[in-house]
This record gives sequence, structure tokens and C-alpha cells, in this order.
Amino acid sequence: MPNTASEPSAPVESRVDDPRPQYLQSLRRTGAYENASPSFQRAVDILTMDHRRSAQECDYFLTVVLRTQGRRPETLKDSLLCLMGQTDEDFEVIVACHDIADADFAVVTGVIESQPPSFRERVRVMRVHGGLRARPLNKAVREARGSYLSFFDDDDLVFGHWVESFAKAARTAPGRLVRARVAAQHAKPELWPSDQDGFRHVSWPSAEYPRHFDQLAHLRMNYSPFMGWAFPRQLFFTLGELFDEELFVCEDWDLILRGSLLCGVVEADNLTAIYRRWDGVESSYTAHDMIQWEASQARVITKLDERSIIVPGGTVSRLRALLDERDQLAQIRDHHHAIMASRGYRYSAPVREAMRVADFGRRALRRLKRRPR
Repeated sequence: MPNTASEPSAPVESRVDDPRPQYLQSLRRTGAYENASPSFQRAVDILTMDHRRSAQECDYFLTVVLRTQGRRPETLKDSLLCLMGQTDEDFEVIVACHDIADADFAVVTGVIESQPPSFRERVRVMRVHGGLRARPLNKAVREARGSYLSFFDDDDLVFGHWVESFAKAARTAPGRLVRARVAAQHAKPELWPSDQDGFRHVSWPSAEYPRHFDQLAHLRMNYSPFMGWAFPRQLFFTLGELFDEELFVCEDWDLILRGSLLCGVVEADNLTAIYRRWDGVESSYTAHDMIQWEASQARVITKLDERSIIVPGGTVSRLRALLDERDQLAQIRDHHHAIMASRGYRYSAPVREAMRVADFGRRALRRLKRRPR
């Protein structure tokens, strides 16, 4: 089952004006931090210093992990061109080649070697064998030298201000996940001149994903394409979170949920990327059957059920409102059931049927009168 959609309910807006990650907020407020035991305060202070040091020791602001199997060299060229044209060049690229054939790997390395030296020197190639979709991502994470990490596949596009938008938002709330807006566009393969495998777009880009992040809505499904996220390094190297290599699909949704619940989210309110949806060709939607989609989604939710979670400010009021709506709907349902089961409703059935027949006759008569003679 695909894990993206476009119509969530109203977002949960944080009511705490605190830019720190949620887990540090929570620890600082546990038992009123100033009244907590000295050992608890020292532990929180050490975690806070480790959080800051992890970001300060990096060579770049962003590590971009570009996952590929080398099957679409033309889209790979597009993706690298998008990265080469970034307005903010404080990033490196790790091209993670997963289960790639030797011939395809040669094509990928050739494409990278053809890049200008100023860009090529910031690109590394990594070859990964075996495992599911998350295996190359985890291997790339361990080699990352950026204070934030972003991930996208070789058939998607990012705009020139993609890195810049992440950097500006990250400075306002260091250590939180950064979410930017993404559009979707349909494409399908076609044969280019000289029998070259190519593609063409068959729709305009559509900004169909929600403008704002809704934590509760994302517990049901993923409303945010992967290339619209930048994950703080601390999520991986301080808190120890990695991609779940047991998932057939939904590895992005899984990390988004765990990361957003731990660290919180800051939004870069810019349209920064295009997620390509392929028609008539294999993609993650078609390469995995419904059983694998449902099993992966169930595993994501089961893991969250097995741990305590931190929710953003404003969630309690939102939950109370949802429970009130549920109670109101239950009252309406009970009232409707009482009417339908009442003796008066049953006794009035012949009258209702007679009124229905009469109404049908009136409408039929009006249609006859409107007919030309």
C-alpha cells in the first residue's frame, strides 16, 4: 500500500516557543529541571553538550545520500545537475549504489567522472550488496560528514535553493528535523533518438502534499516525500537511531516518525523538490505487493507502540478535541439508531413508501411536460 497521501487533518501546532529538540525540552522540563537531583542535571548537561559537539565536528552542513541502482542514467544526470547548481555549496554527496550490476556501476562512475572538478571532489561513490532498501542508507549514514543528512533517489529532482532552505531553517532550531515542501509529477519512459532509453513528463508538477507537518496525521500514513527532509546528525550518532533494515518499504516513513517524535520538526516553507511518479515502469509501488506494504506499515506502528513517545506542544488540546468529536459522533449515531429502531418509525414505513412513490410520479410527470411536442 503506497505510503503517501495528500489530505491530512489540521496540523498540530507547537505551543512551546523553544527551538531545542523535543527530547532535550522534555528532559529539561522533567520534574522542573532546577529542582531535579544533581545527577539528573549532570546527565542532561552531558547529553546537551554531546548534542552540540556532534554538529560542530562536521566538515559540511549537509550530507546528501543519493540512492541508485544505475538503471536510469538520464535521471541520475538530472539529479546530479540539480545538486551541482545549488546556491549553497556546503554539502557533500554520497552516491549509494545498491545491488548494481557491473555494467551499470561503470555507467554511474562515468557520469560522476564527467562532473566539473569543483563538484566532483565532493562526491563519493559507495557500492552496497544485499539487504533491503534501507541497507545502503545505513551504510551511507555511517560515512556521513555533514551535520544534517538528506536522502533521495536518482529519479527525483531538487531545486537550486534546496540546500539553502534546509540551512536557513536549521539555524532557527538546531537539532530538529527540517521539513520542506515537495511537489509531485508523473513521468513515463520513452525511447529517445538513437534508441536511447529516456522519459518524458506527462503532467504538470502538483503541490499536493500538505504545506505544514501534522504529527498525528503522519501516524496514519506518510504525507511527506523523503527528499523534503533533512535529519540532524544527532538522531543517528547521539540517539542511535538508524533505518530499519527489516522493512520491505516505508523505511522513510519509519525514520520520519521516530525522528520527529524525538527531535521535533522545524519547517522550511519553500517548495524545494519534485517527486517523480512513474507510469508504466517498476517503482517501489509496483515492485512490492500489498502483503509487503501492509507488513511494513504494521511493523512501523508496532515499534512505536513498544516505546514511549514525546509529542509536540499542543497535542493534548488536539487529542481532547478529537475525543470530544468522537463522543459527539457516538451520540449522533446512538440517536439515529434509536430513531431507526423505534416503533413509530416502523409503523410509518407505508407512509414513507407512499411518499416516495408520489415523489417519483411528480418528477416523471414534470419530465413528460418538458418534452417537445
